[in-house]
Amino acid sequence: MSYTIIKEIGRGGMGCVYKGQDANGKIVAIKMMSNRVTCFPEYRQLFQSEVDTLKRMDHPSVVHIVGDPYRDEAGNLYLPMEFVDGETIEQHVSTKGTFVLDEAVALMSKILEALQYVHDRQRIHRDIKPSNIMLRPNGSVCVIDFGIAKDARIGGSGQTVGRVIGTDGYMSPEQARGLHIDHRTDIYSLGCVFFYLLTGQHAVQKGNNDYTTVVNILNGNMPLPSQTVSTIPSTIDDVFLKAVDKNMVHRYQTAVEFKEALEEACGQAIPKITVGSRSDNDIQINNEYVSKHHLIIKGLEQPLTGGAKKFSIELTDNSTNGTGVNGRPLKKSSMVIDYNGTVNLPEVLLAARAECPLNWNEVVSKLKTRGWNPVSSPPPPPPPPQEESLNVFLGIVSFFIPLVGWILWGVWHKEHPRKAFIAARLAWAGFALNIITLIILQS
Repeated sequence: MSYTIIKEIGRGGMGCVYKGQDANGKIVAIKMMSNRVTCFPEYRQLFQSEVDTLKRMDHPSVVHIVGDPYRDEAGNLYLPMEFVDGETIEQHVSTKGTFVLDEAVALMSKILEALQYVHDRQRIHRDIKPSNIMLRPNGSVCVIDFGIAKDARIGGSGQTVGRVIGTDGYMSPEQARGLHIDHRTDIYSLGCVFFYLLTGQHAVQKGNNDYTTVVNILNGNMPLPSQTVSTIPSTIDDVFLKAVDKNMVHRYQTAVEFKEALEEACGQAIPKITVGSRSDNDIQINNEYVSKHHLIIKGLEQPLTGGAKKFSIELTDNSTNGTGVNGRPLKKSSMVIDYNGTVNLPEVLLAARAECPLNWNEVVSKLKTRGWNPVSSPPPPPPPPQEESLNVFLGIVSFFIPLVGWILWGVWHKEHPRKAFIAARLAWAGFALNIITLIILQS
């Protein structure tokens, strides 16, 4: 497909990004790698790495490819991508200021969910920073620029083309040293992004050159969010410091773990239990086909109008062999099941094996001990009574009918006796209706 370049929207050391339009009129972003660097095999490999990474992604918070990569006669490489409307976190903080704690945690939860998706597909971003996370106008996020993404299944360091991969002060210590890295290097960078959301400052200052920046990363002490912004509670300091620990072993080991720690520190923790073969699970199922931490089960509640609540249960499979739910496979994904205390919950078989059923009574019981309280929703309030308005209407009608009848009789009884007779009957009928209305109102 052919593309029309509209304007340049960003430029970097290896190329630039254009706003473009495809043959059908759809707006796209076209990432170009300049022929100044494509002459080196290592840079062509980086370009192809981004293509391979994004082809494996299908998540609303991860930028996606919209067409096949191509090359022009000059040797420039092009990659048509989704055009993400909005602004980067860096642009937002620079122009509108920092986020309050609840907003920052909600935003980080979305970012961490997206990175967990990336990590589950055995990829590492390696360049997480405020300028590589977009905020769409509808409040959703989009992680962009996977140009140096690494396949987590392939051993290697954070170095390529003779230099350390990563920019600014957001790369991890192991990345700065050029050591072996895994998904926990993104956890470190995400911790630094969280600090920036809250304070508008970089947790690690970028130096005048790469060497100074690396020294700051390796030897500098992390500032505390609560000391930078006085309204931030000290519980957030603990979460932040664990995320950016210089030893990756002491960090959060997954993006989900980081997300849950944030929510708990802010009092937003969702009741959950784990199911798996290891003894540290809330429900242990000993079977060779059941993974160490097979399922995460959360008890959810959603407020409805009139004080009612909707209750549901979320199942998340983290296993190797998957989970069967009413005969359908669930693997490396989640599903939500409505719950009102009376409906039959689906049959859930870990690893889809009949000898590994999920005991729903045990699940609900343990979720309740964690604070989930699924109670029957109160019935909706009855509609406002119509009887009062009806009685008022009858009273008005029964008063005016005899009044009008007697007035007309007085006007017509000399010159139009026939009309006067009809008016008199109308008056008497209205009088009778008045008596009936009084009886209705008193009953």
